[in-house]
Amino acid sequence: MTTSTATPPARAGSKKLLWVIVALLVILVGMACAAGAWFFLKGDTSESTAQESAQTAPAAVPVFVELKPFTVNLNDGTGRILYVGITLKAEGEEAASTLRAQMPEVRNRILMVLTGQQGDQLTTPAGKQALAQALIGAFEQPFNGETSSVAVSDALFTDFIVQ
Repeated sequence: MTTSTATPPARAGSKKLLWVIVALLVILVGMACAAGAWFFLKGDTSESTAQESAQTAPAAVPVFVELKPFTVNLNDGTGRILYVGITLKAEGEEAASTLRAQMPEVRNRILMVLTGQQGDQLTTPAGKQALAQALIGAFEQPFNGETSSVAVSDALFTDFIVQ
């Protein structure tokens, strides 16, 4: 009596089934990765689209209000004078129309700022920038008891002579 310990030959059908299962798992994992990538990238795209639309929205068009030139005596005791042409950059047509309607008070506010300046300070670029900021600050107070101030974003010098 002999006992046979030989293994039965492997069936070809079981190897095909194994390859089909492996291929299905690879396809399933690939689809899951693609779905995850689409989900995360879709969220980023909508956020970036919202940011791009916010950036491309037209900003308020500034309106420039040109003023007649000013000639003032400076406050430095030397008899020096300042001749300056100023154009105000208003934030929108409503602010510009308020400036035009209140022109005597606008000119008075600017004159008060200009007459308090020192001639030596105005000859430097930093002094001119400080003067522009002081002119912008003159419009933070409302006109004629109104509740809101006029939005002036910049004071531009068109002429500037210290003599």
